Amino acid sequence: MNEAQFMGLLIGCVSTLLAIAVAIVTIIIKPIINLNKSITKLNDSIDQLNGANKTLEERVTKHGKEIDALHDQVIHHDHEIAHLKEKRK
Repeated sequence: MNEAQFMGLLIGCVSTLLAIAVAIVTIIIKPIINLNKSITKLNDSIDQLNGANKTLEERVTKHGKEIDALHDQVIHHDHEIAHLKEKRK
């Protein structure tokens, strides 16, 4: 094997190794990076949804207490009206 053949084989091997490296990056590493980006976006969306859900829960709880208070007032007024109707007779 002379120098020209050796250089030809060396260039061929190096180019083949570079092609394999590019293929590995394209096939394996790039999808993993894209997956990580998607997971990060999903986590951010879930955090936003949890925050919005917490706000809604607080509002529902507050309104539920207000409804209960108004219900108690209505019952109290109903009793007063019934008492006044009995007095009037």
